[in-house]
Amino acid sequence: MDFAFTKEQEAFREMLRDFIKRECPPDLDRRLDDEGRYPFELTEKVVDTGLLGLPFPEVYGGSGGGPMEFVIAAEETAYGSAAVAAIFILPAFFAGEMLYMNGSEEQKRTWLPKVARGEVRGCFGLTEPNAGSDAVHIETRATQDGDGFVINGQKTMISGVDVATHMMLATNTSPGGDYSGMTLFMVPTSAAGFTHRRMGKIGSEIIGLFEVFFDNVHVSQENIIGGPEMLNQGWLQLMKQLDMERIMIAAQYTGLAARATDDAVEYAKERKQFGKTIGSYQMIQSLLADMTVGTQTSRLMTYYAAWLKANDMPCNLAASQAKIYATETARTVCLNGMQVMGGYGYLREFDMQRLVRDSLLGPIGGGTNQIQRLIIARELGLI
Repeated sequence: MDFAFTKEQEAFREMLRDFIKRECPPDLDRRLDDEGRYPFELTEKVVDTGLLGLPFPEVYGGSGGGPMEFVIAAEETAYGSAAVAAIFILPAFFAGEMLYMNGSEEQKRTWLPKVARGEVRGCFGLTEPNAGSDAVHIETRATQDGDGFVINGQKTMISGVDVATHMMLATNTSPGGDYSGMTLFMVPTSAAGFTHRRMGKIGSEIIGLFEVFFDNVHVSQENIIGGPEMLNQGWLQLMKQLDMERIMIAAQYTGLAARATDDAVEYAKERKQFGKTIGSYQMIQSLLADMTVGTQTSRLMTYYAAWLKANDMPCNLAASQAKIYATETARTVCLNGMQVMGGYGYLREFDMQRLVRDSLLGPIGGGTNQIQRLIIARELGLI
């Protein structure tokens, strides 16, 4: 088992770091977070890096990256720039990865080059007021109407709707409402009858959170992800996506923890109390040491899950373990970072308060950590 990056992967990581240093001023993320604004002004520059086509092959206009490259991108952008992370995730994962894994050949050739060029951004519509982790009981219904479908229902807690061009939408297409009756559609957010309302939240404001309403939204059967033959096959498609989503989240929160750790260490080396730097006090040293241990363990667990995925080995257990550990560790690390910085960590002019707020979402989003623990229990044969 070798987690060492190849020369190409190291070069990719250095390219991302250099790009962020060059194009993203230190206060950019704080300003965007305060304004609740998506950084469209950076999109063209990010497109030029090849980042948006990372998950799919060159034949579809992509960069040909695999799970390890995706982890590098997720970790480095979370560490260096929430702005670049936002530009990366909506097209590359919620559009590109979904279509590459589940789309028909025609859909891949049509849409993936547009994703890589930054022309298509996705959001994922699964959660509803009465169905979240219990995805099988979604109530948003797609009813066949001639050669197409009419969609009615509501989604909630959906990220990035206002800047997405398309929603990858999970619908109920079976009267029984069971695992055999889910269908995924690619729905233009500009479609008649598609409306949304922004919801207030306490962190990660660069990508907004929304309620979405479908009032007789008409779509063609060609909008079914995978083509018409994938009607009622959405549950199997959804399962393909979940491992990579958990690995991606683990990588993001590893990057977040690493950033909080480095900021706290830098502060501890400079801040003086009672005639010497606070980093010379053992209590601060202990906090910082524990922060590095947690961050590095998160990184190793995430890389292991990605390594399994890259080698086509079962990774459901490892992905859930990494998601739990990395997100809960990031929350603890960021809070400890604020403790090290004291009152300054609580001020909006410093990044630590933003990192703390953003860290709170990790154990909730992408399948709550309680659900991840049930998945682990099932993998252990306890359920």
